[in-house]
Amino acid sequence: MTEQQDRIMDGDLQTLGLQSVLKMLALSEKTGKLFVYSGPETLSISLRKGKIVGLHEDGVVQPDVLGMLCLMNKLDPPRAQMIREQARGDMQFALALLVERGWMTPTELQRRLEFSITQAVSHALRWVNGRFAFHRQLVPLETRMQPLDVDSMLLEALRQADEWEKIGSEGLSYLTSATVVRWQPEVRRDVANIGLSRESIEVLCLCNGEIPLRAIALVLMLPEARVARVMAHLLELNLIEVVDTALERELQEDLSNIIIRCNTNLTRRRQSTPEQHLLSLITTLSECINELLIHHGTYARGLRGRGQLSPAERARFLERLFSRQLQSLAQQQYPILETATFNYGLLDCTDVLTLNKLVKGEQLEEFYWEAVQGLSAFLSMVFSELLRDEVGNSHTGHQITVAWRVFLSEVDHELQQYRLYRANKNVQQSRGYAAQPSSPQLGVVQNWGSLAGTEGDLWSPDSQRRLI
Repeated sequence: MTEQQDRIMDGDLQTLGLQSVLKMLALSEKTGKLFVYSGPETLSISLRKGKIVGLHEDGVVQPDVLGMLCLMNKLDPPRAQMIREQARGDMQFALALLVERGWMTPTELQRRLEFSITQAVSHALRWVNGRFAFHRQLVPLETRMQPLDVDSMLLEALRQADEWEKIGSEGLSYLTSATVVRWQPEVRRDVANIGLSRESIEVLCLCNGEIPLRAIALVLMLPEARVARVMAHLLELNLIEVVDTALERELQEDLSNIIIRCNTNLTRRRQSTPEQHLLSLITTLSECINELLIHHGTYARGLRGRGQLSPAERARFLERLFSRQLQSLAQQQYPILETATFNYGLLDCTDVLTLNKLVKGEQLEEFYWEAVQGLSAFLSMVFSELLRDEVGNSHTGHQITVAWRVFLSEVDHELQQYRLYRANKNVQQSRGYAAQPSSPQLGVVQNWGSLAGTEGDLWSPDSQRRLI
């Protein structure tokens, strides 16, 4: 009952638009909170004596303003992380903390808070369906923003809304407030010499964070329509591309699953003798390479938009892309890789895996060790090319790279254990100890930690993860 008494105005946006509602509240100098609803989105505007003193949006992902300021070189990452931990997702509080520490001026804080309100109201002015309700007893809390005049705010919000309406007539309807773009794979940070305006360079820098158009406009305090036109120009110059966010999620999930499976196989297949250990590494590395090849046959940039392709076409594409790299490794460093071939777009290591039918003893172990090193190098080449082509030098690429480095650290750990074993065996032989049997039950492989202890703690899995 109290809530009904406190609600002194409500209605349908089709009957009374948001612009008219705000003007009425401003003229009557009302104090309270206006709620505007449209689908999953809710806008709550706090007023004190007819002036706006705060605004909050529900149903909209809050942008990482601190991260964007870092991309613009206006804030360094350590400071941003410190503020982020204290603010806990509250953008206004984060900006206030920047002012307290002297990393932002009070004037800039006021401008940013005013722009965020104007931008949100500009969006709400375009809502066709929805409702509103004003509650007078919900007195707004004091904020660091100076009260904002409704008329001046509405004037700018309407101008931004009108500019956005023109975007469609200019043939830019493919760009929306939620559009995400990123750099093309070939683009690097040094773009100052290609004749771009400062505004275009700032938009380009933010594009590499894979940030929605609306968030870019917010951090630059530019109308969204202007940012859309800048993006269109950058697209024409082939500096950026529009991200298919659904495809991006699939791609990222598929790669993450591959890394998890390969890491699981690496751990599960640890063997007790050097020969068996190397053979299990060859199996795991070749399987990981083939999983990445299968993945790339689905998500490669060169295959997108070409419709339904036959397995043979995908296989030819993959072989053209990676066979030269394999041949180069075989000719320059690891001749054993000449026995590995591509078969229907996948790497076939059968000849390597069945070497024990032709070779025995230390010679077999040497061949296996060379194969492990060669496949490890080829695996890194395949992943680097795959990532460069599919997501480029982007935020998504950096996230996947972190997970990939953790997996590679585990591979490096396995390789280092074998190197330590070889070094230990060579030392024993040089001191005149009797030669070991060709396939000893290696305490050295089962107890890598005790052997690695002779070289310090550097190569333990935990220390590898800490380094990452």
